[in-house]
Order: sequence, then C-alpha cells, then structure tokens
Amino acid sequence: MDIHKVILFYLFIIVCIPVVKAQEVDSSKVVPLDTSTVTVKSVFRKILEQPFTVTSITTNDLKNKVADAKSILDKVPGIRVMQSGGMGSDFNLTLNGFSGQNVKIFLDGIPIDQYGSSFNLNNISVNSIDRIDIYKGVVPVELGTDALGGVINIITNKKKNHLDLSYSFGSFNTHRASVNGSVYKPESGWVLRGSANYNYSKNNYKVYVPIVRNNMIEKYENVRRFHDRYYSGNIQLETGVMFKRYADQLLFGVIASADDQQVQHGNTMSTVYGGIIRNSKNIAGSVKYIKKDIFTDGLDISSYVSYNAQRSNIIDSLQGVTYNWLGETTVDTGSNLGELSRNYSTYNNKVLNLGVNLGYRINTNHSLSANYQFINYHRNVYDKFNPNKVENNFPKALSKGTVGLGYNANFFKIWKTSFFGKFYSLQAKGDKLVDFALPTQRTDVYKSNKTNVGYGVASTIFPLEGFQLKVSYESSVRMPLPDEIFGDGLFITANIDLNPERSHNFNFTFLYDLPVWKKNKLSFGSSFIFRNARDLIYRVATIASPITHYGNISDARTLGVEGNIGYKWNNLFHINANITYQNITDQSDFIYVNSTTNGGRQTNYQKGFRIPNIPFLFGNTTVGFNFKNVGLKESTLGINYIFNFVDEYFLTWSELGDKNTKKVIPKQSSHDIEAVYTVKNGKYNISLECLNVGNQKLYDKFYLQKPGRSFFVKLRYTL
Repeated sequence: MDIHKVILFYLFIIVCIPVVKAQEVDSSKVVPLDTSTVTVKSVFRKILEQPFTVTSITTNDLKNKVADAKSILDKVPGIRVMQSGGMGSDFNLTLNGFSGQNVKIFLDGIPIDQYGSSFNLNNISVNSIDRIDIYKGVVPVELGTDALGGVINIITNKKKNHLDLSYSFGSFNTHRASVNGSVYKPESGWVLRGSANYNYSKNNYKVYVPIVRNNMIEKYENVRRFHDRYYSGNIQLETGVMFKRYADQLLFGVIASADDQQVQHGNTMSTVYGGIIRNSKNIAGSVKYIKKDIFTDGLDISSYVSYNAQRSNIIDSLQGVTYNWLGETTVDTGSNLGELSRNYSTYNNKVLNLGVNLGYRINTNHSLSANYQFINYHRNVYDKFNPNKVENNFPKALSKGTVGLGYNANFFKIWKTSFFGKFYSLQAKGDKLVDFALPTQRTDVYKSNKTNVGYGVASTIFPLEGFQLKVSYESSVRMPLPDEIFGDGLFITANIDLNPERSHNFNFTFLYDLPVWKKNKLSFGSSFIFRNARDLIYRVATIASPITHYGNISDARTLGVEGNIGYKWNNLFHINANITYQNITDQSDFIYVNSTTNGGRQTNYQKGFRIPNIPFLFGNTTVGFNFKNVGLKESTLGINYIFNFVDEYFLTWSELGDKNTKKVIPKQSSHDIEAVYTVKNGKYNISLECLNVGNQKLYDKFYLQKPGRSFFVKLRYTL
C-alpha cells in the first residue's frame, strides 16, 4: 500500500473523530530555548500535548541514581544506547531505528555535538538535568535542525536558588562528583547558574577474549582490561539578567571541559592496544536572548549564538610493539610501525553556531513560527610524527544552514495541528584521493554543495479526558556531519562523497492516562513507526579490522512499534514496562562498488535483509516500592528492580557467509537492583546500586563486551 495513502487515511481518521467537549489547552507553540520562566508542571504538560510524538522525562525521581544522561535515555521506549566499553567509551544511540547523527542532541536548545568528547551524554550527570524531551521522527520547526530520526533536548536545572552536591564511587575504581547551584536576586534580576562534573574510572573489568602468542590464538580466557582508564571534567557557568523590560532573559555562558582516555581496542576486540591515548580540551562561549511581545504584542523571540574552540590529540607513539590481552608485548626492533598507525596528531576545531526562533500569536488559536540555524565548522590537523602528511595540508571546512517556517492551529478546543516546511543547505571542503591505482593518482581539493527541501504536518486530538491521539508525517533531510565526512583520525576514515539522507517519517501514537481510582493510577501508550530513508548514512561493520567508515544505503525501510505501560498504587508500589520492535531493512535494488576492477553498478543481494549491528527487539521493566518514615521521621526508602532484555541480532549482513559461523550478538538479559534512602524530605540521600546482578556476558556495538557485575554507592546533599 502506498505510504502517502496510509498517511491520508490516518489524517482522515483524526479529522473525522466526533468532537467531544474537553478541556481547552494552551495554544502557544513556541518552545523557548530556556524555559525557566514557566513552571515545571506547565512545561511538562505542554510538551506532552504537542501534536508531535514526544516523550518528556523529569529527573526528580532519578537524581539519586549513579547515572548520566546516556543511561537515563537507555530506559526510554524506542531508544537503545550501544557502547564500546565502560565509562567514557564511544557509544551509538538508536532512536526508532535511526542511529548516530540521525538523532540530534541539544543542551538547552543548543546542539551538543560541537563540544566534542569531553562534554557529551557520557559526562553530564543526572543531577545537572531538570528534564529530557525526546522527539521521535518528526521534529518541530522551533528546534531548527536537520535531524532525520528525532531530537533529544536536555534541559538543565533552572531553579532560582538551590545547591545540589553528590559523590559516587564503585566497581572498577569508578568515581563521579557533581556540583550544581544557582543564585537569583529578584530585586535586580541578576542570576548566576553553575555546574561542575568530574568522572573517573579504570574500566578494568573482565572480558572473555582470545590470547594470542606468535600470531596464533592459544586459548580464550577471562582477563582484566589493562589500558582503558578514563577521566573527564567540565564546568558550565551562566550569568545575566531575567524579567527585565528589555529582556525576559539575557544570559552569557561558558563551558570548559577536558577528557583523557586510554584506548584499549578499536571496533573489534581481536586487536588490543597498550599505548594509544586520545584527549581533548574544549572551551565554548554563548549568549542567549529571550523576549516575549518584542516590538508588538504576540511576537516572541528566542535566540542564541555560541563559539567553540576544541583541541584534541591522538597519540600512537610506540614503534614495533604489539600487545596481547594479557598485557604481554612482542617487539619488532626493525619496525617503525605504530600499534594502529603511528602518529601524534593534533586537531584544532572551531565551531560557530547560531539560532533564532520567532513566534507570532495571531490569536488564541492560531500562530506562526520561523527558525534559522547556522553552523560553521573548521578543522586543522598537524601530525608531529608525519609533518608532511599530504591530507593534513588540506583544511577541512563545513557549513550548514536550516530555515524553517510553521503554522500552528487549534480547532474546536481539542484539535491541534502544525504545518511546516524546511530548507537545508550544506557546503563542505576537504581532500579526496583521485585516480586511485593509476599513474595519475593524487590527493586534491574537493568541494561539495548540496541543498534540499523538507516539509511535514503533525496533528493531535483529545477525544476523551486523558486520551490523546497523534499522527505526524515529515519529509526530512539530514546533512552529513564532520566526523562522518572527514573521519575521526583514529578508527573512522574519511568519506567526503557521503550524500545527505532523506526520509519519509510517519508516526501514529495514542496515549491514555486513566483517571485515578481509589489510589490506583494506570497509563499506557503505543506508537506505530514507518521510515523510508534514501541514502541512509550508516557505520559500516567489519569483523577483521578495527577501522570503519560511514557509507550510504540508497534505500532503507523501518517498520516498528513500541509500547509502554505504567501502574502506580498509593505512591507505595509502581511498575513500568516498555518494549520496542523495529525491522530495519535494505530495500536497494542496486549498489555501487567503487573499484578499478569489477566496480560500478551491481545487483544488491542484501535487499530485504535487516541492516546489521542494530538491535530489533528490546525492552525493560522496572518494579519498585516506596516506604515512608523508615527508621527516621521525614525519611523515605525506595527499592527498585530493573529487568533489561535485548534479542539476538547479526553483526554483519545475515545472508553472507556460513550460517553456523556467522557473527551474532547473542540474546541478552540482565538484572539491576537499587535502593535509595532519603532523610529530611530529600535533603540527605544515600543510594546503593548493583548492576548486572547475574554477571551475564553482555555485548553491544560490534560485539564488544560490556562490564559485568558492578556495585556503586552515591551520597547526595541538597539545599
């Protein structure tokens, strides 16, 4: 059945549902970059009542967990976070089948990818977060981005006067510390907000790996990782004025961060390293300006500009040295090769980012919105060991612009609809190897200019109290990012020929919160997902090599469904469960092989098969109890049990090779237990966690083994 007919059919259903009298909801559609001027309850309600498929997570009940933003997201329906190891390791987040940079991540409305590895989902403590908004598939104009699969917007704490201190420690010599606070002077409007986070771990958990001697596998053994230490630190400060005649908010911010990581292995565990290190330092400044009713009633503006300077190093300094998993070395005195590719490279990245949102309320039921976002990225590379490296003589540059226009309407008090269009542009400049294996082979300047147009509609209706139906469609575009085009200098090679991704995204969602009955509260929801992507950018999985790259799949389709259910009784007992199924298949008739021998257009024998290295069935369940006044007055004891499940999936294309020897990431289940004890209504807190209680072998991302059983303690004080 043609997808456009399906979309029209569901839109027809929404329009023809009988009009039932319901509460009027706020018609304003402009979601400001910083929402501290609105109460948390109204913002949370406003987010959920949008016509877009969106989940909003408040962290009020999560701040005592030994968690970061990444681990919180891993429990959300439709999201799976795949890691290459322990703390600080590379990770890949999938949202309804789309992964990597298909999903854009924002921090208070500003794209977070510009900050580099030292300030990302790995390094942001849950104590710094107020809530997380997850838009699945279709993305509103106000977020102004070229996301293909969705957007995650992390909203940091905006309390006017508060202090939050926490420290946690546990297995693998892991330590985390977090400080968050703010001061607000209502008489002058002056505000100062700040947060600091520190993370450290040796990551020396045991893994089951081959022991290689004399280039031969002697046996498999459980050994400890020995070169995987990671630490990072970041400070975020923001100051300015609020609630002034000329500005609702005028804030100046700075983020400084740094990290240092020993590299144990690449995209496979067949090769192990004992000397490779990468580190980075980053500083970014920003200005935010927000004003309602600027120049005229109903005209609102929300804007920011930021500039980021990042310096990172990749160091592979050993010569002729090879490690095995026991930490033993083999030395070839006649070799000048490094463990991977001997280099001492310094990357200097500069990023300018600006965004402007305009919203105009025509009347109570109708409004217009406009957004503009621009990113300019520039990279210079210098290799101290190879100063004449040809490709480093070519600066890498990328500019992206996005313009969006939207119209929002409320009909009959219970029906909301948004129409929008977007324009995208990309200019990239780098180097490319020309005439490979021919006498004229050379590296030359390569430029790429691309433009695209997207559009969409989202609609929601409230036919009954507590019941909401949503349908949305978008023809979306996602432009390649710097690391995808230029590589990361270590395990990802460049591919400047990457094409932008296009996708037809369709979501149908229903949500139902049953009225509270005799202290019982029940809620459930489900979404149907359809994605048809052209030139889908994906990370190519390999078995033998630690090196990978990004490529395009000309035609990929995702069919999926997700569901969640929650039950609570008298604030004493609660249970929440969710499950996600996503069937992501290659639908290309032909592929293009870039080779001087037997290259060109060829039949695609992978058509109809699932894209590898992406889980298709996963979920989790949480069961918990809360007890009041245990031992002390004004105290609470909470106990939670979490069950996690991922079905088996293939590492590489399932139709290739012998079925009996094919690399499969096995079916996995794990169990976590946590206990939280609070005193003085949450002023003093202590929590205990045991992750992977059964010490199961868990794998993720290219069949890389995750930590086994681990224990953590967290102490927290709030004021």
